[in-house]
Amino acid sequence: MRLWIDTDVGTNPDDAVALLCAAGHRDVELVGVSTVDGDTEWRAEIARTLVDAPVVPGSNLRVRDVAASNAEALLAIGPLVNVARLAAAGVLPPRLGVMGGVLRPVHHRGAVREVEHNFGTDPAAAQAVIGHTPGVLLCPLDVTVRMRPSAADLDDFVDAAPVLGPMLDEWREKRAGDVPDDEEAVRLHDPLALLALVGEPVVAVERQAVTVDERGTVQADSGRGRAVDVVADVDAVRAMERIVALVTQSGAGAQ
Repeated sequence: MRLWIDTDVGTNPDDAVALLCAAGHRDVELVGVSTVDGDTEWRAEIARTLVDAPVVPGSNLRVRDVAASNAEALLAIGPLVNVARLAAAGVLPPRLGVMGGVLRPVHHRGAVREVEHNFGTDPAAAQAVIGHTPGVLLCPLDVTVRMRPSAADLDDFVDAAPVLGPMLDEWREKRAGDVPDDEEAVRLHDPLALLALVGEPVVAVERQAVTVDERGTVQADSGRGRAVDVVADVDAVRAMERIVALVTQSGAGAQ
């Protein structure tokens, strides 16, 4: 699969893990990375330490960059600003994986979440992408929240890809005191969206009609909604094993 990834890497370590998984996957050719949200130049610098692929800050992203890549799929693991612009220009690949949205309210980081961060950051972009783009595979927060690496998993990540060490340390420092076990503050939302998009047999996918409102809330709506594929369940143990294996395979390029 020729894959383009649009990411807000730098805020949460799970984007970095997803990029490494893509780099380590034998069925993925990473043809480009774009960054989104806030300081996209800074995010691009981080992405370049993780993957050997063209990296374009969102502020400099041109429609022709994605068109020229001949990508077969795009994985969106940040707010959907860039993706909405590419969709409006008619250059999105035929398959689009999206980490975002919440179909069932879920307890996460000390509160019940009804709006997921990526969709809540730019609800209009989420409405445009989910409401009008074919080929969507949605991987929502109420499923990805189950992706909790153990302390041993995190050690394996750092052993394989030392570049992750400072990112995980910074995340722990920021989250210290927020949860009883600070290592469980890491959730691998974005790597699961990658596994789902490339067809790894660790998720169950259902076809559902959904809408996105002006807050970024996702609702099942068979009357007015658009039919998309939705990751409805995950074998979290097998998925975590696969993520660890992929990061290990990518480690040679992540020093």
